[in-house]
Amino acid sequence: MADVFLRLSKRPLFVGSYLKVPVRIDPKSGLLMEDLDFIVREGPPGGRVSVSQERQTQEKAPSIMLLVGYRPGDYALQALKKGTTTVVGEARFRVDALWPSEEVGPPRWFDGQGTGFASGAAWGGGPAGPQNINVVPATGTRRIAILLVDTSSQRFTTDAATLQAHRDRWLNEVVNGVTDGGVTRSTRQFYQEVSYGAFTLSAEVFGPVELPGSYDDYFNADNSPKGTYYQACFTAGDGLINYNNFDTLLCVSQPVTGATPRAAWPYASIGNWGPYTTAEGNKNYGVISMPNEWGVTDTREIHETLAHELGHNLGLGDQYAPSVPGRNPGAWEMMDADDPLPHFSLSHRMMLGWVPAAAVQSFNFVSMGVPVDQTITLHPAEAQTLPAGRKRGIEVRLADGWNYYFEYRAGQVTQIADRNLPTDSRVLGTDVVSGPFSPPIARPAILLLNNDGDGDGSVLGNGQDYEETDTTDPVFPTDFRVDVSGEDGTKAEVRIRYGVNSRPDPSIRPWPASPDRQWQSPDIEVRNVRNQANPAWFNVPWEGNTNTVIARVKNNGSLDAPGVRVNFFVKNYNIGGTPETFLGTDVRDVAAGATVEFSTTWTPPNQGHFCVIARIPLYQNPTNPSVVEMTELNNLAQSNYDRFISRTASPATREVSFMEVGNPYPLRTRIFIVAGQNNPAYRTYLETAWLTLNPGETRRVKVMYEFAFDPRQPSKEQQERRIFREFGGKPNNVGLTAFIEDPRDTPRHAIQVLGGAQAQVATGRATRFEDFEVRDGVVRGTIVTVDDGKPVRGGKVILSVTTGRGKKQEKKYQTLEVAKGRFQAQIPQVAGGTVEAYYVPPEGLADCSREPVRL
Repeated sequence: MADVFLRLSKRPLFVGSYLKVPVRIDPKSGLLMEDLDFIVREGPPGGRVSVSQERQTQEKAPSIMLLVGYRPGDYALQALKKGTTTVVGEARFRVDALWPSEEVGPPRWFDGQGTGFASGAAWGGGPAGPQNINVVPATGTRRIAILLVDTSSQRFTTDAATLQAHRDRWLNEVVNGVTDGGVTRSTRQFYQEVSYGAFTLSAEVFGPVELPGSYDDYFNADNSPKGTYYQACFTAGDGLINYNNFDTLLCVSQPVTGATPRAAWPYASIGNWGPYTTAEGNKNYGVISMPNEWGVTDTREIHETLAHELGHNLGLGDQYAPSVPGRNPGAWEMMDADDPLPHFSLSHRMMLGWVPAAAVQSFNFVSMGVPVDQTITLHPAEAQTLPAGRKRGIEVRLADGWNYYFEYRAGQVTQIADRNLPTDSRVLGTDVVSGPFSPPIARPAILLLNNDGDGDGSVLGNGQDYEETDTTDPVFPTDFRVDVSGEDGTKAEVRIRYGVNSRPDPSIRPWPASPDRQWQSPDIEVRNVRNQANPAWFNVPWEGNTNTVIARVKNNGSLDAPGVRVNFFVKNYNIGGTPETFLGTDVRDVAAGATVEFSTTWTPPNQGHFCVIARIPLYQNPTNPSVVEMTELNNLAQSNYDRFISRTASPATREVSFMEVGNPYPLRTRIFIVAGQNNPAYRTYLETAWLTLNPGETRRVKVMYEFAFDPRQPSKEQQERRIFREFGGKPNNVGLTAFIEDPRDTPRHAIQVLGGAQAQVATGRATRFEDFEVRDGVVRGTIVTVDDGKPVRGGKVILSVTTGRGKKQEKKYQTLEVAKGRFQAQIPQVAGGTVEAYYVPPEGLADCSREPVRL
């Protein structure tokens, strides 16, 4: 009879998911948890085991976490006597890649290194130089694995010649080229052409492979992929593909013919999604779904549509949604209309890193001191080389993050794209707002310029112009005019004229603050005594204590802005679409060109993790309301951030957090959660990979973090020892991003970044207050490490003395140095007051706190 009982679900477990398994030990066995090892008998294909315990539940019934592996099949979870092969308990489980619900996705665990989605924004470019440069850089070679995949509803043919024809067709469309009317075209050729040779593609075809479920198990009624479709494809292709060798998985599915024909609708991830579970580890990948018969039953061709879908993998959004009558770019922009095979417009080329700042003539009318009258010679955007004295385009700064662009589009006879422009040899004017956006957005990032007074509009030929008059300028009406001449197929002369702008523009920048702070604004900071004591807690709210929230506002305009108001809000730790709570407001004057700090105070609850928001209402001069700021587009910023320490005692603790996600649309829709981390010595758990939410619905999602190694018992595996040596002392940055489907788009294809959150997880030996004494106005105590009871090395203790009640309650802080584990300080003796202590550790140790003691 078994000494250890493991309780497992009888239902199949999804690949890459996790399951908490209760452990019951027969009291008669004399065994304890520390006497046991836990393994999956068949090894990593079936899964692994984590013995870390959630810190909040360490004293409750013991459990382990089953980390489900990457290969479908039947497996055994075993309990062994420590250090032996003696089995004292066993439970069977089954793994597959079918998930029964589309309402909520399976849980996911991951370790290793996967960057997830990197947010990009062009805000904060300031007065000098163009914006939108290298926002989502794409250079080198994008490696595509093309996987032919079918379902039980209809399999691929078994005829070898026909199958080879499918493989050849896809490889030719993607890289080798297909010839039509004497012109050879491919997706690779398109990208080499539009990137001026900076970016190319490689591809290899695999399969077909068989998914066990039916078509309806993997595709929705509108033929968009269900949430687990891509993981099912990764799993099916695992025996054929080494995923280390590729960046994008293109899943080419077999359509279903018959009385009710079905075929997948093209669909792609914005950036890399995941992590996906594979034999090579957890992978964040670009993913694309297309049907095998695309270009046969549809007028569009594979290489055209794939060029658009790959644009999503590179980080670009659709420009046809939401629709703005007469202003969506249409056949001028690949991310709107792929069928005419247009190039990307100028701002997208800049974002992808293919047009350097030096090739763009920039004008900043926000900070300009004298009128402008200048003529620029534009070279065709399609031409591969740029002669001296010419520019690829013109950027006109209206406000930080809001620009007009002008480029000369003239199709080249030696090229495959831009051969079907709406009108050839024209100067195109676009109105571009840089992300981030907050769905549901009222416009896409790129629009054609609005039609001007004389009807010349946004597409300008010789002798035509674009004109605007700024009648809100408080000094005098300011005219902006663009005249075009000299268009001859090789160049265009563009004359830019503008008077001096005299308007204020108070602004604050949204995320990202830096590559390591993807979901924080560079202009928001939370200050408290803890992060003053240790910079490792920079910008992290301290629960139950007084925090000062700072918002740095810059007036980018050339006119002073008296009486600027900043409203501060807070909401739960979230990845978008959740409600806000008002914190406070601050009103200050901001001179032209100056940066001023606004602030409010905040004491967050003892439990919870938060997002701080700063919002500037539309600015109007309080003494002259006709003076209005340049734009509201740069008036909102937020910081979403959390920090944890996975305490190592025996074993390391699993730290638990909750983030919220909400649906801001008036229609039901689906939200995907993409995650990544940068330190392979840690492990992250995500409660679900996607959610389907009703209008306005908000839901909590559990996220857990743990240090994956016991430093006192390093693994005997060489690779794991290397990981521990290289990464064990470094914190882990975890990024979480939500992508939301626009429910107004049919079939579902348009996806927006809803928001994101970041967590930093460090590890340290668990600590505790061994003694804490308050006597005669003196506080003294000792802090030790839990595993050996020895005094800690260094760090600081923050004492907080609380007096009064209700609105008269006051908390004062005192920061002390810790020497050889001990600290001592004199505090005021206040009857009815309390004193509590919090240990701020150095690197390698964990924090701890001491509950309040009455004075």
